[in-house]
Amino acid sequence: MSNTKLNITMVSCSGASNTGCYADRVSRILTESGETEMICLPKIAINNKKVIEDCKNSIRIIVVIDGCPLNCAEVILKDHGIDNFVHINTTDFGITKGITPLIDSKINEMINYIRSLNNSYNKQNQDVE
Repeated sequence: MSNTKLNITMVSCSGASNTGCYADRVSRILTESGETEMICLPKIAINNKKVIEDCKNSIRIIVVIDGCPLNCAEVILKDHGIDNFVHINTTDFGITKGITPLIDSKINEMINYIRSLNNSYNKQNQDVE
């Protein structure tokens, strides 16, 4: 577990499968550790104006994790005019819907990838200054 506060806000589609469980677990681990913040996807889906505007105006990296090729979280954000995010899918990490059990090594692989997004973002901003 890292003690570093990342410049990241998580949005995950928890779905109803093992792949959605991965998306949810990764987001919760990073948020519960204090590294990231998390946005409630249903608040965007029900058109909560404050949450939508906060996302649109965010200076943080918004990481959207979907659990299957339907990409529900990505679609919900785009349908509400939010497009300033990095999208990943649990299947990008070799996780197969309905097959891959929830294992720590895959969770850690995804967490480390998300941490690397923060590092890349910080490096880009340093290069601009």
